[in-house]
Amino acid sequence: MKNQMIIGDDPKYRQICVQGICSLEIRKPGNYDGGVYSCKAKNSHGEAVVSCKLEVKQPAVAADAEKK
Repeated sequence: MKNQMIIGDDPKYRQICVQGICSLEIRKPGNYDGGVYSCKAKNSHGEAVVSCKLEVKQPAVAADAEKK
């Protein structure tokens, strides 16, 4: 989920799970991709949720180029 919205099968995101380790790949990230991402795991023993905040920052390349 991103900001409590299910991202589902959105082609912008690639969900990878290898040997029980899952990750999320964001294709061509930009400023609009910042937010709180959450992952929920659920089985017969219960459920767990983990969240993280992603901040996208632009590189300071333009300022360096002006100095040259």
